Amino acid sequence: MKVKDPLPPLSWDARRIQIQGFMTGLHQIEWLLVTLITLYLVLIGAPDDHTLELLVATAAYFGFSLLASRLRFFDERQRWLLALHTWVMIGFITWFLHSTEGVSGPLTSLYLLAVVTSALTLGVLATMLEVVAIVACIVLLLQLGDERLMETANLTLLSINLIAYLIIGYLTAALVDGITVSNRMLLEMASQDPLTGLFNRRAFNDLVKPVDAMARRSRRPYSVVVIDMDGLKAINDAQGHVEGDRAIKLLAEELKAHTRSSDLLARHGGDEFLIMLPDTDAGGATRMLHRLLADPDHEIPAISIGVACYPEHGESFDALFEQADQAMYVSKSLGGRRVHVAGAPR
Repeated sequence: MKVKDPLPPLSWDARRIQIQGFMTGLHQIEWLLVTLITLYLVLIGAPDDHTLELLVATAAYFGFSLLASRLRFFDERQRWLLALHTWVMIGFITWFLHSTEGVSGPLTSLYLLAVVTSALTLGVLATMLEVVAIVACIVLLLQLGDERLMETANLTLLSINLIAYLIIGYLTAALVDGITVSNRMLLEMASQDPLTGLFNRRAFNDLVKPVDAMARRSRRPYSVVVIDMDGLKAINDAQGHVEGDRAIKLLAEELKAHTRSSDLLARHGGDEFLIMLPDTDAGGATRMLHRLLADPDHEIPAISIGVACYPEHGESFDALFEQADQAMYVSKSLGGRRVHVAGAPR
């Protein structure tokens, strides 16, 4: 069964962040390719009838590497941009080999740069497809060079290249997948409360920043809710910490059941929970919390709740948190099991 990813992809998509990081490495690989080809042209030379064409093509490829990353069309399609880079790289290498020594020269290994680039960024399937395309390019180069494909030397060359590209591509892609999984696990450990599975304080503070900034730009309301359990210490003293932990987990489950997917919910520490409700005024937050308290299907532990709303009670998240925290203590002083809105009469 597929487990729902608890990490909001907009802020915590490790794969997307990883791809963005690989863009720098991709440019370095492309510049390495241009450098190797330039050294070849300087040290070995090029056929007289192709010298100008090779220089123009190399300069054009270098210009493509510099300009392609600035295409605004690809801002949200980084994988497509990376795929475009690798396919252009394969085409450029193929044309260069055709204009020089073909597949019999030392630069056939340049295809490894395209294989490694694809494996680092596009995954196993895309890399295997590109390996097939590279082998097809090698076959084409043999045909254009009037080489007989069925000769033992050519078949051996083709087989060795195919096996080498497949092994390198698969192992590199598998290594990247392993790194991605490890990063996801580390991210979850760093951002989740181990007892409840909710966000911890650090993750919550990071995630509310863009929501707060967007609300302030658009002047749309949002509510901050502080929830504190009543009598957790008494449960721990009378029944033990196991029962106290069970009560905390029970409350966490009920909070998840009564919040929306767009809401941010966190265990702030101990028996205190925080909720951020985007596009929700104080009235909407109060109605949701009253439904929580009055849920006939589940009996939740006694809790005190404080609510503050932007922009009515403050112009920043920190100010709203302080107001909601004070409102929670007012609720607790009134006997608990109730919701109190900041600034409301007792």
